[in-house]
Amino acid sequence: MLATDTCVEKSFELWPGVLRLVASGPDAYAAIDAGIDAARETAASLIADAEIVVRGSLDMLPRGVAARAVPEVARSVMDALGASRMPPLLVALPGAVCDVVLTAMRSASPLDIGLVTLGDTLAFHLDAGAVMPALPAMPHVIGEFVRALGSGAEGGAALAGLGHFFPTAGVADGVVVQGKSAAVAAYLAASIADSMTLPATKHRRTRIADPLVARAWEGREIADAPGLIPPEEIWEALSKGMKRAAGLREKRLLRAAAFALKGRGRTLGPIDGDRLVRFGVSEWR
Repeated sequence: MLATDTCVEKSFELWPGVLRLVASGPDAYAAIDAGIDAARETAASLIADAEIVVRGSLDMLPRGVAARAVPEVARSVMDALGASRMPPLLVALPGAVCDVVLTAMRSASPLDIGLVTLGDTLAFHLDAGAVMPALPAMPHVIGEFVRALGSGAEGGAALAGLGHFFPTAGVADGVVVQGKSAAVAAYLAASIADSMTLPATKHRRTRIADPLVARAWEGREIADAPGLIPPEEIWEALSKGMKRAAGLREKRLLRAAAFALKGRGRTLGPIDGDRLVRFGVSEWR
């Protein structure tokens, strides 16, 4: 954050948790007000739109701007991967909300720093010379990842893997990526996490508390915590994630990524794994 600017924070309750906004710039308060207005407008139709998104059709016609972005995000990733089995479209929706709110903030006032988080996603803008602030309300792993990218970064970042909000078919402890938007990053992270399977991945059938998530994952495999894994299988699963991420980077959808499993990790793009202390990785490749 630039020393001459005020950093303003505000939050707004919104599915699937709390939307958090941060702005730093010459008129940060105006940016935050615009972001909150956009959040209220999004909230008016978000659950109804989510019900449409859960159906999984790329030809959906939701009401809200955020939900309308989801099919195009999914289509771009599907085209890049050529994969028939992709994550449910719902994973991209929180990121799309962040993108809409950050766009409104930046339209209202020039920003040195603009951050919007919801769930495991972050839409962000950092001017050259601006540093990602360490804020208690922001997801710590994503914040650390964005700080490691350096100043002048923008777009979206997202987390996926075991223990995060959306279920996964893979065994990764964590996957964090940077994409051109938060919606894209969320869908990329989920896709990479799903690809990181073991030769005999154990799956579970468990009750999912969130009804939207339960419907979106109905009939899908959800990975269980794998327990002890031989080192060679850990690296094999990480290599699967790297292969998928590298293909996405070649298509210019993904800019940087880090994956972690059982204390080991891989990175791709302009990211130093040793700066990702919260990932809990002792050996990077």
